[in-house]
Amino acid sequence: MEPLFDIFRVDSGWQAFLTILDMAIVFFVIYRVLLLIKGTRALQMLFGLIFILIFFYISQEDYLNLATTHWLIDMFIANLIIIVVIIFQHDIRRALAQVGRAPILGGTRSYEETSVLEEVVKACVMLSSRKLGALIAIEREADLSHFTEEGIKLDAVVTKDVLFTLFLPEHQNPLHDGAVIIQKGRVSAAGCFLPLTINPRVEKTLGTRHRAGIGVTEDTDSAVAIVSEETGTISVAYEGELYRDLDANEMRSLLQKIYRAGSSTPSTRSLMARLKAGLQDSASPAPTSTDHKDHQKEDSKTDEVSS
Repeated sequence: MEPLFDIFRVDSGWQAFLTILDMAIVFFVIYRVLLLIKGTRALQMLFGLIFILIFFYISQEDYLNLATTHWLIDMFIANLIIIVVIIFQHDIRRALAQVGRAPILGGTRSYEETSVLEEVVKACVMLSSRKLGALIAIEREADLSHFTEEGIKLDAVVTKDVLFTLFLPEHQNPLHDGAVIIQKGRVSAAGCFLPLTINPRVEKTLGTRHRAGIGVTEDTDSAVAIVSEETGTISVAYEGELYRDLDANEMRSLLQKIYRAGSSTPSTRSLMARLKAGLQDSASPAPTSTDHKDHQKEDSKTDEVSS
């Protein structure tokens, strides 16, 4: 601890200024890193690494005296830099890509979420009535910029007409094959490809569009609106869960609950439990067993549009 206290020992005003500047740079870097990984699985991995470091410290001879455990963690820490690069490779690549592009003192995102969500709901209803497939990812805290790298950059206002046009399956419209990503209240890109879920519990009857919607929500805190091309049903994916067969009111209510839950203090019940309870309160009566079988038959057809 002595070298740490030496930092605060200054002999002149200039040295004091440099010390403050040095600390400010370190705090700023830590702050930007936390903003970058906020809402992603990288944050959970970071907490795991911190726990390992703490356990390494208390397993020393002066404390718990766990010699074998201490040696094992010591071997792990010896290769920590390589391990961190492997685990956070996507986040590191995204951070380096943003250097010099984003404002140095950029703040948090703020926009009229209600207006954006309403346009998404209206667009999904229009697409559903014509049985046009759609995949719309709405960014929240976690940055989705790395998913837009292989897509077509747009930077357009979010309106139901723009979203509807992007998913028209015409040969002259190459953007309909893929996902639309909404960032900072704007349609940032179209024709994007999202990772498919590898969760074995996901129903085998779901096509690639629904699997892509679930997959991106497993790694980020985004909400994804999905319209089935075969059945015209509307679904919303969030935190690896898929809410299916929604009407306009149910979809609007669910999206609003997702955003309110993300901005408020969590209660004792889990977020997913609150969302499910809220959806059940606002949902229409459950379908009969015959209707449920019909839905399963319709869902058994594979979506022909890739994510």
